[in-house]
Amino acid sequence: MRKKITFPFISMVLLICFSMTMFTGCGGKKKSTLEPSEIGTDKELFDKANSKVKRDPEKARMLYKEIMHLYPDSIYSRRAKIGIADSYYKEGDSSSLIIAANEYEEYVNLYPNSPDSIYAKFQVSQCYFRQMKKPGRDQTNTHLAIKALESMIQLYPDTKEAETARKNLEKARLNLAFHYFEIGKSNYIIRAAKGAINRFKQVMDEYPEYPDKAKLFYYTGMSYFRLGEFENAISFFQKIINTYPQTKYGKKAQKMLPKVAEYQKKYPQKPQPPEPKTEEKEEGDNEGQ
Repeated sequence: MRKKITFPFISMVLLICFSMTMFTGCGGKKKSTLEPSEIGTDKELFDKANSKVKRDPEKARMLYKEIMHLYPDSIYSRRAKIGIADSYYKEGDSSSLIIAANEYEEYVNLYPNSPDSIYAKFQVSQCYFRQMKKPGRDQTNTHLAIKALESMIQLYPDTKEAETARKNLEKARLNLAFHYFEIGKSNYIIRAAKGAINRFKQVMDEYPEYPDKAKLFYYTGMSYFRLGEFENAISFFQKIINTYPQTKYGKKAQKMLPKVAEYQKKYPQKPQPPEPKTEEKEEGDNEGQ
């Protein structure tokens, strides 16, 4: 007769397997170790770490830390601090980039006058810049990237890194501008005209470099039209006609002017007329100017 396997027995087996996984890494990635033969001079360790930072960041980190431990007063110890940050940066996942940003920032705080501080400060911004999400999604990292980029440019304005930082700053700001426009457009689609206008005005005031102005002015005019604020609507439609007459939105604005005039005569005293009927295809309208 076969002996019945009890629940405590199964629990014991699972516990043993879990322990083996934790302490030996069964079936998982082999943990890097540092052999005694790998210990050398500060320069030898540094060169070896640099050679491994791309293909084996964890092993490189161990070597960098060994330099800092064995040779704390060496110039390579300071460079090893940067190397540790680089090793996390090379891994590229979100958690590693957060650690890398902290390591770079710590280096700048420890060695503000070091030539490598320029590189480290720029890398802080890159850690956030690489994690920026598309417009319409969470923009936390875009805000952090902008803050870091502006700080880098302020501290080291005449460096080549600052030139790249300015280009990245422009991209990050545009990302936010498109993000706020999309929020405004979403409000417009659900008939929240006041919320739409607030976001469209935010784009106009804070991001004058926003490139799709004909589209921005058109939806601002349409939002005012929905609120019954006809003079404001006419102002924006006329602005499009004067500045962007040949664009898609210039032609749409031409068609809207007589409709606005018609409603203005019909509802001169009402703050908000009945919802106007338009041929506007609001959802999925992703065409350019």
